[in-house]
Amino acid sequence: MSTLEDLNAGPGGLVGMIGALSRRFPPLSRRSVLVGAAVAGSALATNPRGYVLRPVPAYASICGPGNTFDSGWTVFCCTVNKGVNACPPGSFAAGWWKAADSSWCGNGYRYIVDCNASCSKCTSGCSDGICDSKCWSCSCGRGSSATCDQRRVCCNAFRYGQCNTQVKCSGGVHCRVVSCVAPYKWASCTTTSLSDNRTAEHSAPCLPGWGAIQRKYDAMGAQKSWLGASIGPERAMGDGRGRFVTYQHGWIVWSHTTAARNMHPWSHTPWVAEGAYKGVLGYPVSDMTYGLKDSAWMQLFEGGAITDSLHTTTQSVTGVRWNVWRDNGRENGILGFPTSGLVYGPDNYYWIQTFQGGAITDSRETTTQVVAGVMWDGWKRAGRETGVLSYPSTPRKSVSRGAMQGFRQGELWALGSGMAYRVYGSVLTTWQAAGGAAGRYGFPTGDTVASGEGLTCTFEHGTITVEPQPQAAWSPGVARREA
Repeated sequence: MSTLEDLNAGPGGLVGMIGALSRRFPPLSRRSVLVGAAVAGSALATNPRGYVLRPVPAYASICGPGNTFDSGWTVFCCTVNKGVNACPPGSFAAGWWKAADSSWCGNGYRYIVDCNASCSKCTSGCSDGICDSKCWSCSCGRGSSATCDQRRVCCNAFRYGQCNTQVKCSGGVHCRVVSCVAPYKWASCTTTSLSDNRTAEHSAPCLPGWGAIQRKYDAMGAQKSWLGASIGPERAMGDGRGRFVTYQHGWIVWSHTTAARNMHPWSHTPWVAEGAYKGVLGYPVSDMTYGLKDSAWMQLFEGGAITDSLHTTTQSVTGVRWNVWRDNGRENGILGFPTSGLVYGPDNYYWIQTFQGGAITDSRETTTQVVAGVMWDGWKRAGRETGVLSYPSTPRKSVSRGAMQGFRQGELWALGSGMAYRVYGSVLTTWQAAGGAAGRYGFPTGDTVASGEGLTCTFEHGTITVEPQPQAAWSPGVARREA
């Protein structure tokens, strides 16, 4: 094991390197993160470049101590990388250390990763693993004057070397990335560990704080998860109830009455389109569930669900439709996956939502009903809600030898598992007077159709033909889809 004395001894040690660096780089305030630190594992892959560690008073802001340029610390990447807590383009994870008892990680370990510049402009001076400053992919400066994180940008010249050890020469430290999950779990880093507990409370306004969202993120693997790195801090939804954090590939949303849930753009986009937390869906109450039948996914919300499958498009099911769909077995029931959104008729006289195996519908003159299977097929042949049968008025009912379903202006009847045929108008009245399906005519074997002679329908044991009679019919016009 390398000791602090080993690292400092001789012309190739830390003291000797500081002297060599002072001849190549502008004067910098230096401190060694190895002072008072535990060094575990084998010697570092490249030589560390130290700088003098000076105590600083506690800083009463979100940035914590050592937030100025003169303090000598390097800026956080999110401050100079458009809010993204990741190495900026042209830099790479070069080394890491940990700090204990950090309030930013629930009083546990906080891990800080140095993103070193690449030697993109030249490769001179690489004999000790750090190229000349003129070669770096960034130049020395300070953090944003708009925030309290005004630390150094690409000024400090050293490398720990526990990450991406295949890169033998690099520039100085561009910026720092933080995580509550060890870097060797999400970056190309070794388990060799350095410690500097003085950095436990270092932070920046663009970093998320500790709470339910951060705990969820860590449980998912933090930067290793499909969410990627955070983009900015935790923010309020605006309703006094919820909060969220944006990540490179998604979001985590939390409210006072719902747990923290991740959201993929597949569900987040339609959620926002339907009013997000202000809409009928409300807040998510589950993560996105994958691996459903037909390669489907689904995410549940307070007021419904958003789902998609291999053979359908992304749709939401909300309100009473969600309750009915759920009670009928959801995607595994008679309806299958939704194939349309909610559609309203003129003046909201009716609404309908279609599914793979049927529809859920309602109107001002009926109650909410499901039309599925052979009844759905028969209703479609009859023109659905704009046809001769109008809206369903009863659920499907099992009867002797078959099934039936009632509509405002007629009925559908199916013998056994066969097709459902429509019976309406004077034919229906005559057939019912003769005992219906249990009477002398039996079940219909074809649809009631209009001809020059009137209305005709064939049955198992005969045909009924009646003179045409006026029949009230309502034309709902053009329906509109709920946005």
